[in-house]
Amino acid sequence: MTREEKRTQVAELTSLFKDADCAIFVNPIGQTVAQSTDLRARIFQADASLRVVRNRLTYLALKDADKSEFKKFVEGPTAVATSTQPVELAKAMVEFRKEKANKDKLEIRGGWLFNKMLDEKDVIELSKLPPLPQMRAKLLGTLNAPISNFVGLLGQLPASFVRVVKAIADQKAAAGE
Repeated sequence: MTREEKRTQVAELTSLFKDADCAIFVNPIGQTVAQSTDLRARIFQADASLRVVRNRLTYLALKDADKSEFKKFVEGPTAVATSTQPVELAKAMVEFRKEKANKDKLEIRGGWLFNKMLDEKDVIELSKLPPLPQMRAKLLGTLNAPISNFVGLLGQLPASFVRVVKAIADQKAAAGE
């Protein structure tokens, strides 16, 4: 690989690291071609990307992206998955690992989520969260509930008043008979 190709790769990785909300570093060794293809397909479906990277170039890219603290995840054979959809990426990796045939075939080293360091346990916990659209729907439902209850209450007041007036009228009509 020429110096120019290395510079190009470092620039690509730097851009990738700057744009990614989430990155997860893994050890890709031990997978068959079929398993590797399956993992890449799952990650692609999660709107993410997976690249096997050269460590020295990754160190330089992390430094250029102001993420030097994450160098500890880059040792030995390394692949990095990046995404702007962190929950889906974590789910794809953890579900891949849970399958019996893939057990021990994917070592999750760690990564970041919005520049907060993640370890393997954090990635597993992240995978247990609901997807972003579902979380947004829950939030909107929570915010909408008090307003809906208030509107329902406002609708009940006139109806209650009318029922009380009708009951009084019925009572007077029964007493007058």
